[in-house]
Amino acid sequence: MQFKSYNEFITTLHACQKCKSMQGNPIVGSVKKTKVISIGQAPGIHEEKHGKPFSYTAGKTLFKWFKSIGIEEEIYRRKVNMSAVCRCFPGKAKTGDRRPSPEEIQNCSVYLKYEIEFHKPELIIPIGKMAIDLLITNKKYKLDDVIGRAFQRELYGVTFDWIALPHPSGLNVWNNTPSGKALTGKALALLKRHPVMKELI
Repeated sequence: MQFKSYNEFITTLHACQKCKSMQGNPIVGSVKKTKVISIGQAPGIHEEKHGKPFSYTAGKTLFKWFKSIGIEEEIYRRKVNMSAVCRCFPGKAKTGDRRPSPEEIQNCSVYLKYEIEFHKPELIIPIGKMAIDLLITNKKYKLDDVIGRAFQRELYGVTFDWIALPHPSGLNVWNNTPSGKALTGKALALLKRHPVMKELI
């Protein structure tokens, strides 16, 4: 799918109804000019009411992390393109939210592709395992192998650094382990030192 302009991209994304099993409407956190893209997993059940990504309990944790390195939520939302693996709420599973299908992830990938090609980011922040899966080449990994490290790769013709964060959901028990806490702190320190993040601060 090709978009003739950024406005056409936004209009198409807002109106997207490609995935019949998804619930609600797409949640859009795109900004028109940035060198930083964060990639979430998929919005939760409450995000549509607020009309923005990470606007409920997981968001409180996420922005508490960013505040610890000097980045306020308002600044982050204004200056970081908040993308996602899928832009609509996938519905509930037995525990937590339903994991989007490979087809749903593929359907939504055209929007991330456009954002990467349009912004040509210098830094991408995948948040959670589903987002990390899009960027990592070794699919057999543990969070301990990825969180707290900086990587570089090329995607859609753009080369960028990427520094991952774990998903801030309360269901993610890894976050509360000694290793999880230490590595999340290390990842935040790497983000704070990254040149483009320094511009945000």
